[in-house]
Amino acid sequence: MKLSNFAVHVVIVLAVIGSSTVKVPAQVLKESFLGSGVTSKVGGYRPVRSVMDKKPETVKVAPGQLETPRYGLIQIGEQSWAYILDERAEADDVLYIDTNGDGDLTNDPKAEWTSSKQGEFRVFRGSGQIELAKDRIGVINLYRFDPADPRRASLKDTILFYTDFGYEYHFELDEREFSTIVSGAPTETTRFSVDRDSNGKISRRFEQAAIGTSFNFTGTTYVFRLNDGAVSLEKAPEELEQMPLPPNLEIGRKALEFVATTMDDVEISFPGAYAGKIVMLDFWATWCGPCIGEIPNMKKAYVKWHDRGFDILGISFDRADMDEKILAFLNERELPWPQIYEGKMWDTTLGHMHDVSGIPFVLLVDGDSGEILATAKQLRGPGLSDFIRRALEDKFDIKLADEPDDAAEGEKTQDGS
Repeated sequence: MKLSNFAVHVVIVLAVIGSSTVKVPAQVLKESFLGSGVTSKVGGYRPVRSVMDKKPETVKVAPGQLETPRYGLIQIGEQSWAYILDERAEADDVLYIDTNGDGDLTNDPKAEWTSSKQGEFRVFRGSGQIELAKDRIGVINLYRFDPADPRRASLKDTILFYTDFGYEYHFELDEREFSTIVSGAPTETTRFSVDRDSNGKISRRFEQAAIGTSFNFTGTTYVFRLNDGAVSLEKAPEELEQMPLPPNLEIGRKALEFVATTMDDVEISFPGAYAGKIVMLDFWATWCGPCIGEIPNMKKAYVKWHDRGFDILGISFDRADMDEKILAFLNERELPWPQIYEGKMWDTTLGHMHDVSGIPFVLLVDGDSGEILATAKQLRGPGLSDFIRRALEDKFDIKLADEPDDAAEGEKTQDGS
């Protein structure tokens, strides 16, 4: 009998040490505690601020010979651990963390704390351990900006930290096995990543389920819930349409088709409007520093190869009511290619369609076949013009000189003569 015919109720008890298996009516769920390395597994972190303003009442014993101690708390949920940052004039600062939470900061594992130069200022980084339960130790990473840096004056008394520990869960959706890793302990804002297409990548839009929000990834609608620190997975009372899979935009796949209107009020049917050409889709914004940094490379390629069959179509992620500013930006930088602009930032229609979670995001597409020829790895940096030349040579079976205005010896025309 299929799993979808059951009301599935799976409870994860966070107090279980190490790895455990919990038997439930329709599946077996495995939970494992990961003491470190979670940041790299989930691909990022969310820092929490800790202000060093006063000595915590929990500090009973401090290390001797402190020079300029700064006190603070690492607060995670309802648990907290005191720390001391000893700022020293003639030596490296030292960080102490009350790992076992007993109020004595002299009997804990040594915490790491180093600094490095970034321009004229320093950045401090470190790591330490906190005891979450008996025999369950988690690693946290910490950093601090130079208190003398005027650009970050509001953080001069602040340490930022993030968890490097977490939990791995294994569960089933409609008889398909999945696993997910959560950084830290689950909270009401936790999102569970589910690699639905098994490609090792996670789409924030198509492969994440939030606590308390129903989702349908496999045909049945489920919901994750959090009660008293325990996570449950159950069949949702309502039925939702199954979420489509993330678009596969790898090299060799077909580009997505769409119809959109440019800022010049021209309707473009993509990719058919670029028949006989190759076109680069460029998702960007005027507020995006890396996007602006690529403009010289794009202009060079466009000037050299536009007359030979290369084009660019921009999709702006700028906010609403930016029409005039965008046009002024394009005019100032002499960017002639068309732009699609909705004023929706991250809710841009084509951004959703292409599952864009970061910009610049670029694709090179053959206007005739619709095949994706290249992605960001090939399309960013000073080598862009050379890459476009080679792509045109492959498409038209011709040999192009580095400068299209020069008559290269032995160059063939597009008809092969």
